Amino acid sequence: MKKSSHFPRLALIICILAAAFYMYEFTLQVSLGVMTSELMRDLGLNAASLGLASAFYYYAYTPMQIPAGLLHDRFGPRRTLTVAILTCASGALCFSFSKGLVDASFGRFLMGIGSAFSFSGALMLIARWFRPQHFAVLSGLVQLMSSVGAIGGEVPLAVAIQHWGWRHSMIWLGFFGIALACIVWLVVRDFPEKQSTPAASTVTTHEHADMFPKLKFIFGRAHVWWTAAYSFLIWAPIAAFAGLWGIPFLASAYHLTTESASIACATIWVGIGLGSPLSGWLSEHIERRCVILATCAVMGTIGSIGVIYLTVSMPVLYFLLFLLGLAGGGQSLAFCVVRDNSHPRSIGAAIGLNNMATVAGGAILQPIIGYLLYKNWNGGMMGQTPVYSVHDYRAALVMIPLCYILAMIVSMKCLKETYCRQQFPF
Repeated sequence: MKKSSHFPRLALIICILAAAFYMYEFTLQVSLGVMTSELMRDLGLNAASLGLASAFYYYAYTPMQIPAGLLHDRFGPRRTLTVAILTCASGALCFSFSKGLVDASFGRFLMGIGSAFSFSGALMLIARWFRPQHFAVLSGLVQLMSSVGAIGGEVPLAVAIQHWGWRHSMIWLGFFGIALACIVWLVVRDFPEKQSTPAASTVTTHEHADMFPKLKFIFGRAHVWWTAAYSFLIWAPIAAFAGLWGIPFLASAYHLTTESASIACATIWVGIGLGSPLSGWLSEHIERRCVILATCAVMGTIGSIGVIYLTVSMPVLYFLLFLLGLAGGGQSLAFCVVRDNSHPRSIGAAIGLNNMATVAGGAILQPIIGYLLYKNWNGGMMGQTPVYSVHDYRAALVMIPLCYILAMIVSMKCLKETYCRQQFPF
C-alpha cells in the first residue's frame, strides 16, 4: 500500500519538474519583449537587428526538435533534460555579458538549443508515467506552466530590469537554471520503477537503430504535415506578438509604460494557461478534436483584429488579449492529435516534428515583423533609440490575423477527425 501511494506522488513531482523547465525556457523566450528599448540603446540595435537577435533563439530551437525527440527516445528524459537546462542557463549568462548583435545572438542561440528539449521531454514523461486518457489534460497543464513562465518573463522581469538592469536580471536567470538542472538530475527518473532497467534499455537501443525508418514513416503521412501546419499557424502569432512585438506596440498604441504594457500582454499568457487544459478537457468531453481547433482559430482572428486595428477601452483590450490567449490552447490540443496518430515507437520524434513546426513561427514571423517595421520607419528617434509609429506597427502586424485565418481553414478542411481515439494501439 505504501508503494502504490508513493508512485503517484513521484510521478507528479517528476512531471512538475519537467514542466518547471518548460516554464523556465518560456521566461527566457519572451524576455526580450520587456527590454527592447534597453537592448536597442545598450547594444546599438534597431527593430530589424533586434528581431534577428531574438529569432536566433528559434533558429536553434526549431531544427533541434526532431533530434531532441530522438535523443529523448535514445538516452531518456532525465539525462537530456539536465543537459538542456544547463545549456539554457549558459545561454542566459552569455547573453547577460553581450556587447553587440553577435554576442546577443549567440546567447539566444544557446537558449534555443537547450529549450528545444523542454516540451517534448515533459510530454514523454507524461506518456510514460500516466495513463493515456490523462494525456490531453496533463499536456494542457504543462502548457499552463509555460504561461506562468511567460508572465514571469514579462511582468516580474520588467520590474527586475527597472530596479537592477537587464544584465543582472539575466545573470540571476542563469543561476536559477543551474539550480533547476541539479534538482532534475537528482529527482527525475525515465520510467516508473515497475519497469526494469534492461527492458527500458532494450527499447531505446532498438528505437535508435530504427531511427531512419521511423523518420520515413512519420514524414510520409499527410496528416502529420497538416497538423504541423496548423501548429505553426496557431502559435506563430503568439510567438511574434506576445513574445516580442506586443509590448512595444501596446505601449505605442495606448500610451502605456513598458511595465503597464507587459501587464496587459500577460493577459495573453493567462488565456493560454486556462485555454490549454480547457481545450483538452472539452475535446475529451465531446470526443472531437477539429471543432475545438477551429474554434481556437476563430477566437484568434477576432482577438487579433480587435487588438491591432481597433482603438478600444482598456477593459475591452484586456478581453481581446485574453481571447488571443484562449486561441493559443489550440497549440496544446494539436499535440493530442499527434499522439492520436502516432505509433508508440515514433511518438518522441512525432512530437518533436510538431513542436518544430510550432516554434518555427517565432523564427520566421519575429524577424519579418521587425524588417517591416524597419522598412516603414519614418526616421523618428528618442536619443539613440528608433521610435516606430502605431501606423508602422499595424502595417507590420498584418501577418498575425492572416495566420489565424489560414489556421481556421486548415482545421476545417485539411485535418482528419480522430474522435479522441488512438489510431495505433498503445
